[in-house]
Amino acid sequence: MRSLSIHCLFGTTALMLGSFGQASLADDALTARSKSIVREFYTTVLINRDVDAALRFLRPDYIQHNPNVPMGLNGFMDTFRARFAQPLPADYKRELLNIVAENDLVVIYVRQTWTSRDGKPHQALGFDMFRVQMVRLRNIGTRMIELALGVDYSA
Repeated sequence: MRSLSIHCLFGTTALMLGSFGQASLADDALTARSKSIVREFYTTVLINRDVDAALRFLRPDYIQHNPNVPMGLNGFMDTFRARFAQPLPADYKRELLNIVAENDLVVIYVRQTWTSRDGKPHQALGFDMFRVQMVRLRNIGTRMIELALGVDYSA
């Protein structure tokens, strides 16, 4: 009788561990999918400067927490279309350095580098947070720091 109780206890423990393992796999899959969507969004829209591709990623009611960018998909597209129309220094580069995620919450770490007209090199490091909802993104916050000047851009 005693061995039967132990056997049942081990069976229950194994069942519980198996359940946790399945939940963990589901979370890993969601995390991987969320990272992939944000990576593709950032690369396509912001690095490759394809504003029209934002339609594939952003919901019409896209929530933007950057005070310099209006709310919604149209606000995002209008702002970045105007920004991308501005000439860039020849050596300007925007890079996605790292992506960290848990489930549907994704944080990206980015760098922009360029040389100004006076020949001074500049580097801006920043992060952006996104929540992937129904396979579209919601911005949670943006922070950009221009290191060369020590200025905090909330853009």
